[in-house]
Amino acid sequence: MAKISVIVPIYGVEKYLRQAIDSIINQTCNDLEIILIDDGSKDNCPNIIDEYAKKDNRIVAVHKENGGYGAACNTGLSRATSEYIAILEPDDYIAPEMYQDLYNIAKQFDSDIVKSSFYDNLYNKWNSRIKKVVWKDYIPEDKSFTIKEYPYFLNYHPSIWSCIYKKEFLNKKNIRFLEEPGSGWTDNPFQVQTMCLANRINYSSKAYYYWRRLNFFESDDLKDYSIPFKRTDEIHKWLEENNIKDENILTQLFRRELAYVGIVLGMKHISDEKDCYKRISLLLSRCPASFCEDKRISEFEKTKYLNIKKNPNRIRTKFMIKRILKDILSIRWSHREKIVVLFGHMYIFSSNKKGEDNIV
Repeated sequence: MAKISVIVPIYGVEKYLRQAIDSIINQTCNDLEIILIDDGSKDNCPNIIDEYAKKDNRIVAVHKENGGYGAACNTGLSRATSEYIAILEPDDYIAPEMYQDLYNIAKQFDSDIVKSSFYDNLYNKWNSRIKKVVWKDYIPEDKSFTIKEYPYFLNYHPSIWSCIYKKEFLNKKNIRFLEEPGSGWTDNPFQVQTMCLANRINYSSKAYYYWRRLNFFESDDLKDYSIPFKRTDEIHKWLEENNIKDENILTQLFRRELAYVGIVLGMKHISDEKDCYKRISLLLSRCPASFCEDKRISEFEKTKYLNIKKNPNRIRTKFMIKRILKDILSIRWSHREKIVVLFGHMYIFSSNKKGEDNIV
């Protein structure tokens, strides 16, 4: 039995796929099962997968009809034979020591989940940078805990790929992905279920995973405004069915849901604003009673909640103005170059040894 099965759900990412696979192959932990799931890709991904499978006997190549992110991950889970499970998205990559370090922690504490920090790898016409994500809240690294004790992961991006999961735990709790078209935000229910049902969670503040983002505005990654609301409704239905009512858990989850409302309101186009605002109202109705009095909640979040509740259309207008201004003029510079975005066009100026600017 291998130590870790790495599941890679793949669709239409030929530009980045080799970097992703190479980062797995080059792990310091050699005892891996690498499951590459071709989810009906129309580009060169299937050929790349087969090419790597011929070179490395740790690789299992699976080709299937397109079913979406959740279905691809479930296919991987059904094929996995290792002690622990990891997920790598095919346009991301990881540091060489990631899986060995997380596995060592898992064995030390007999963990159900080992969670680490990650890098936000942003590159677009306005900005390019790699920044370590740092949790603002205290989370211990020297002991196991439950999400009830330290619920802060529920406030942040699900980042299910910066973890490893004990396969026995996933099977015993019958945890699988929702199967929806496309990505479908199915990582959200998976994260909530795994975190809420785990008895032993461990954390490392070291970052290994490079999460690639091509859009400055997260709203540009969302094509259907209803998706976050559907996943939120499903999560709360599951919480109710499993009698999970802890106010700290619900408060941290609501903070993330409030951020999702902001993403929806920042979309360029909402096909049915009346329905959208109705769904926002339903989501806001789940606000924990003590939210506005909770000292752990920032004044910014409290004000955001109250303003959206009062007039979501006004908040949407502010988002649109911010987007327009960003596209009209944006300036970024370093010791090597200056980047100016003017009316959607990028101009890069590199500095020569004399300090003079040369347009690129």
